[in-house]
Amino acid sequence: MNKHVVIGLVFATMMAFAATGLAADPAAARGEEIYRSVCVRCHGVYGRGDGPALQYFNARPPDFTDPAVFGKRTDAEIVAGLLKRGQSSESAHSPMVLARAMKEDALRDVVHYIRTLGVPGKHASRLAGRDIYTTICWTCHGLDGNGKGPAAANLGDTKPRDFTSPQFKIEGREEEVYRTIALGAAKSFHGSEYMIEWQTALSPQQILDVMEYIKTFQKPSH
Repeated sequence: MNKHVVIGLVFATMMAFAATGLAADPAAARGEEIYRSVCVRCHGVYGRGDGPALQYFNARPPDFTDPAVFGKRTDAEIVAGLLKRGQSSESAHSPMVLARAMKEDALRDVVHYIRTLGVPGKHASRLAGRDIYTTICWTCHGLDGNGKGPAAANLGDTKPRDFTSPQFKIEGREEEVYRTIALGAAKSFHGSEYMIEWQTALSPQQILDVMEYIKTFQKPSH
């Protein structure tokens, strides 16, 4: 099958996934509900400070996917700052009067959820990566990352990468995987022409986000 036909198939079968979170524990789930009701208009769906209200601000809200934003502060320290307690005068959020109107336990849950928006030690968002993957990549690679998406059967002998395979690794190969997504497999390592380049459609940050989400398909080694 011609690669242009595959591209057409990919976009013809795109799924519009709602941007729901990856929160797993009860506190984060409660925090997600509050975040999406109260915080998202300023801080954005992915916590990057790009909500629709940004157009009215002189200063951009913090990017919660940047590990430097919270640093080594505990949830209690962050909540105290938001409530203008402790070192609140030095808090970047001290003008955020809305926080003072919230119950402390609700604010604590929100902070707990916000921590799930980022990837420890990296400036990336698995949630953003998930939404890109389930819109574009899944048609070939499958929703479960096993390389068995609906378009895979039309690729002849070429099989999409199985991200669940123990042989597939991203850790230690970040530059190689990034290059493959950005430039396409054919250009990056003489691989399949069906793995097209995505650097014209995705930003460098979006590619990093997708890479972090792909890691969730890999089973931990014992």
